[in-house]
This record gives sequence, structure tokens and C-alpha cells, in this order.
Amino acid sequence: MGAPHAVQGELFAVEGERDAERGYRGTVASKVAGITYRQLDYWARKQIVEPSITPSHGSGSRRLYSFKDVVILAVSKRLLDVGVNLQNVTAAIGFLSQRTAEQLENVTIMCDGQHVHECTTSEQMLELLQSGKAVFAVSVGSLWHQIDDALAHEEFVDLKTTSVSLGGNRPIDELTAMRMRKTLAVRQAQRKGRTYSSDGRPSDGIRV
Repeated sequence: MGAPHAVQGELFAVEGERDAERGYRGTVASKVAGITYRQLDYWARKQIVEPSITPSHGSGSRRLYSFKDVVILAVSKRLLDVGVNLQNVTAAIGFLSQRTAEQLENVTIMCDGQHVHECTTSEQMLELLQSGKAVFAVSVGSLWHQIDDALAHEEFVDLKTTSVSLGGNRPIDELTAMRMRKTLAVRQAQRKGRTYSSDGRPSDGIRV
């Protein structure tokens, strides 16, 4: 049996989630997360990791990713790189999506070969290591800081304004900016109260 007190998806509604103030286009998100734009596009279309600010609505539309989205993209990439299967990567995405961007700074994702576990304390990580099953860990906090530093030097869309620029000083009109903020608010409200099963799908309860 595994470590009895290890957290395998400590899930709860995201309380206190701050409104995103910056949005990042797919080219920036893929670059900073360390994946190709083609992979980013595939994940978005398959609803594996979708942009939480502005999803794509067909050819020519621009996706906008939040800081937290980029962190989740980077974590997913690291897990896939070491051979974690897509089902467990999806479960990890479910865990991380239920955290605020600030809370991700204190999370470590560990995989024991069969399941992924979300750990927020050194005691939880130690229990998994002592069980003899934990084989890989991703420090979400470490990636959090790397991405925070990298994005500080990248182009972004200021969601607090009603007239912002996207590459080449192309303006976003007031109506578009209002829709972006409304979409963000709706998505944050929808996430409240949602939990995920171990396979990453929405569930009414917590599975451990």
C-alpha cells in the first residue's frame, strides 16, 4: 500500500483567485512553457490545457493564456518528458487547476509510476519517498519562479485597460476588452465547487 497520508489530488474550490491582469498569446505561452506552438494548439483543441482567458473560436482567433495556464503547461511538459502517461498528466492538470496561481508556488507533483500525487508539505513528499514507489517529482514552485521571471520580459495583453496592443501596436477595442474580462469572470465562477477524479475528469467527490 502507498503512503497513507499522501495527497492524491487535494481538491477544493479556488477561493481568493485573483483576477488575471495580463494575458499571453500562444506564441509567448508555448515559448516560455518550453513546448512547440503545434503542441500548444493540439492541447487546446483536445481540451487538455485550454487558455483560461480567451479560448480560440476558429481560424484566425487569438487565444490568451494566464500566468497560471503557462505554469500548468510547463508542468505538463515535464511530466510527459519523463514518460508519465496522458491520463496521469490530465489528473495532475486537474489538481493544479483547482489551485490559485499563488498556491502553485508551494506545490510539488510526484508520480509513483501508477498515480500522480499533489504534495504541499515536505512530510507528504517524505512519506511517498519512503513508500518506495515515488519515482519522479516536479517542483511546481521552481517552475513558477522560472516562468514568472521569463514572462516579465515577454509581450502581454493588459486586461485592466480598454485599449491595449497586441504585437505591432494593433489595438483591441473596448468591446473586445470587456468580453475578455467577462469570459475570465465566468470561467473563474465555473471552477468554484468543481472537483476532479483521479483520471482528471469532473467529479462530485474527492478520490484518494
